[in-house]
Amino acid sequence: MTATTASAATCDACSASVAPGDRFCEACGHRLGAAPAPTATAAPAGGATACRSCGAVGSFVDGWCSSCGLKQPARRDHLELELLEVGVAGVTNKGRRHHRNEDAMAALAGDGFVVAVVCDGVSTTVRPDDASQGAADAAAAVLLAAGPAAPDHGHAYDAARAAVIAVDFVPHPDLGPPSCTYLAAVVTDAAISLAALGDCRAYWVDDTVARQLTVDDSWATAQVQEGLMSSAEAYADPRAHAITAWLGRDADPAWVPALVEFVPPGPGRLLLVSDGLWNYAHEPADVARAMQAGDDLAALPSARRLIDFANAAGGADNITAVIVDLPLPKGSAPA
Repeated sequence: MTATTASAATCDACSASVAPGDRFCEACGHRLGAAPAPTATAAPAGGATACRSCGAVGSFVDGWCSSCGLKQPARRDHLELELLEVGVAGVTNKGRRHHRNEDAMAALAGDGFVVAVVCDGVSTTVRPDDASQGAADAAAAVLLAAGPAAPDHGHAYDAARAAVIAVDFVPHPDLGPPSCTYLAAVVTDAAISLAALGDCRAYWVDDTVARQLTVDDSWATAQVQEGLMSSAEAYADPRAHAITAWLGRDADPAWVPALVEFVPPGPGRLLLVSDGLWNYAHEPADVARAMQAGDDLAALPSARRLIDFANAAGGADNITAVIVDLPLPKGSAPA
């Protein structure tokens, strides 16, 4: 991410910086100088697709409207999941500055347990969006099959890593091979089992406490742990978010996720997030306040509030939040 000055030209639709002479915003595709896209358009008859900017129904070439030139939103720009039977929900959003969503999430319900995975694609690599989704889906499937009695984090991580390495790509001189970070959880009323590699975070929030359960693999964390900087100094440094471990072809085979076991003290919620969220809420209490700042405290509205919070704060990165409420409903089973 590069810094921009207040005087830099910006897109009037998404506020991303644009270069002098640009006709279209590279971030959202908006035609510069035109009116911002309307928030809603009438649905065309017959289920045809209409441009979200000009409303024209017709040809779209490689995701661009042939009438006004606006780039149409990709399916993964904003996704939501909800497992109503077990009080689980997640939202992932591309944010305000990135041209695509490179985060991914997965959640599955078993008999009396839930598995959830959040992965963040590394932006300086090729096809990071496919790497993150492949890893999340592969790990969730293994963890669901293994069950809650003995969470199989080792094989789940191996499956996630294999999925990332299997992503086909054309080498790029300025980008690394497909890569992502990794955070997986197996959740029952009695125990939360976590595996973390990279800088996605897990939090526990209840009526009395908000606490971070995982430790980042990042430059900032290393500086603080080694006593070289205070937390405030480390996170103010441009290198703060450089990760020190990830999944990918160029990752050290010796890297394995850190395992964390947490016993819930009572009712509460587990929150899994990408750094696009916690970058604007470094303290667990800040995350809890953003999540609970509304009347509807169900999992999905709470996850949506976190996405809105991060976007309102700047939305400089992709944003993902997955919430698991405890206790799980008695007798819950997969749909």
